[in-house]
Amino acid sequence: MLKAVCLGLTAASLMIAPASALVRGKPVHGLSLYGEPKYGPDFKHFDYVNPNAPKGGTIRQDSFGTFDSFNPFIVKGTPAAGLTYLGDASYFVEGLTMSGADEPFTYYCLLCQTMEVAEDLSWIEYAIRPEARFHDGSPVTADDVVFSFNTLMEKGSPTYKLYWGDVDRVEKTGPLKARFYFKVTDNKELPLITGQLPVISKAYWEKRDFAEASLDIPVSTGPYKIDKFEPGRFITYRRDPNYWGRNLPVTIGTNNFDELRIEFFRDDEVAFEAFKGGAFDLFVENTASRWATGYDENQIKDERVIKSMFRDGMPDSPQLFVLNLRRDKFADRRTRQAIGLAFDFEWSNKTLAYGQYEAARSYFQGAELASSGVPTGEELAILERYRDKVPPEVFTTPYAPPKTDGSGNARENLLKARQLLTDAGWTNKGGGLVNAKGEPLEIEFLTAQQGIEKWFTPYIQNLARLGIKGSIRLIDRTQYINRVTNYDFDLVLGGPAQSISPGNEQREFWGSAAAGSPGGRNWSGIKDPVVDAIIEELVTAQTRESLIAHTRALDRVLLWNYYTIPQLAVPFVRYAYWNKFGMPEKIPMRGVSVDNWWIDPDKAAALESGRSMTAK
Repeated sequence: MLKAVCLGLTAASLMIAPASALVRGKPVHGLSLYGEPKYGPDFKHFDYVNPNAPKGGTIRQDSFGTFDSFNPFIVKGTPAAGLTYLGDASYFVEGLTMSGADEPFTYYCLLCQTMEVAEDLSWIEYAIRPEARFHDGSPVTADDVVFSFNTLMEKGSPTYKLYWGDVDRVEKTGPLKARFYFKVTDNKELPLITGQLPVISKAYWEKRDFAEASLDIPVSTGPYKIDKFEPGRFITYRRDPNYWGRNLPVTIGTNNFDELRIEFFRDDEVAFEAFKGGAFDLFVENTASRWATGYDENQIKDERVIKSMFRDGMPDSPQLFVLNLRRDKFADRRTRQAIGLAFDFEWSNKTLAYGQYEAARSYFQGAELASSGVPTGEELAILERYRDKVPPEVFTTPYAPPKTDGSGNARENLLKARQLLTDAGWTNKGGGLVNAKGEPLEIEFLTAQQGIEKWFTPYIQNLARLGIKGSIRLIDRTQYINRVTNYDFDLVLGGPAQSISPGNEQREFWGSAAAGSPGGRNWSGIKDPVVDAIIEELVTAQTRESLIAHTRALDRVLLWNYYTIPQLAVPFVRYAYWNKFGMPEKIPMRGVSVDNWWIDPDKAAALESGRSMTAK
């Protein structure tokens, strides 16, 4: 019997610090949305790293498909794995600040030396570290910061315009000082998220077309340089021994591998077989049945391969059937509800996933941000303002996903669905549903993930019992990215990863302004004035308690409108890895990070010896 180690936290066990004022009016080394940062100005390293971790060795990981660009900031092209910038430093790209992974919302200086927020919250100014350097040895200056912001806003992904939409302008206030001016003074999150700005080289990019994908290696500042690559096969990053920030408190104990090698595979199954054969070191498992039965028992028993389930303090990752509301056939709420009733989570989880998942009940499941019961207190007051514009169930009924007995017979739910479809104007003609124009109700399930059909097929069978024709379209990763980028789909699997402190990013996930721009993250195409209004109130919430109330209200409105079909919630991440790594004992709130691992010489030697014995 295979066993897995489960490590980490649960969100319910977290004690969130009470809200207090954002520090203003003085230069500081770090900023927290909830007052003073955990780590003082003289801190040596984060608690969740090993400051004495040995440097050296190679970690090999996997990715899918191919790439044709080293510019991760634009819609065009498919960027190489390892370049994606998510608000903290990647292997190659750095921002002005870096988050503290064991705090709800705190950022510490990385490229900056200090930051200062105006007393009236009208601006934030960053003083850049004099020692900060690009890979070509040139200094990072205020001109680079101003150029980075303007370029991303003008030519970058539309995500940036939404995320930093409340920034009025960025000005150089000294050779190493840049000031961000704000359009509003009630957005407490805004000063912190400006520090997430990825800083790019003005000298390099002003001579090139930033809007075009290219495999020219750009100048950057990160701890690794792009070393070798072959699109569709691999890319390697080599640790820069002269990396300017290697002795900073925010980087001590990280970036421990000399080389990062990413191997590309055509699909998940091929990658898994390659992992079992030792072709790479770490596999992030996303298939429950394979986790339960697919691994080599001898490798697990001999502890050559370790299986670990890591939990963190973040909201659980939701997996959703995302309906494209830009399609007229999904416009009616009753149609969407009916489609959701055809999915049998209990049977699917038991039969396909060995009971490893939880039913999805919230977009913020597993955290205090999730709605539950009926609204009370401030949450009720928020929703009352929109009583006539939201479904009545928002006020009267605790949301719960459709439930079955797990037998595979979803008859009761299908009967409800049939009535909803009739009420929405669908009629049966020739064995299939059509609308008043005679257009059939058909749904294409689009995916680039091999093996996902086993989840789609029983769902499609239930839909067929309602007269809805479903089909599966399996395409390669590049085609998939292009189609999702341009919203050319009926239904895809997905779901936003939520933070413990929601804010401006909710505009990107659900806001009307994000629904029409290619490359955005509002895949559903939601255009709901109530959702927009609650998001804006959430962004300007002045206390943690108010933030929670607004998040719960937003959650409830999204759920009862059936904008997506919750498939399941994943309360952990599953890592399988060859037993050659050391890792910190403490897992921070934001979860395990391979960037903090290192090669353990004794484990690596024992593993190599074991492999040699096996070969003999």
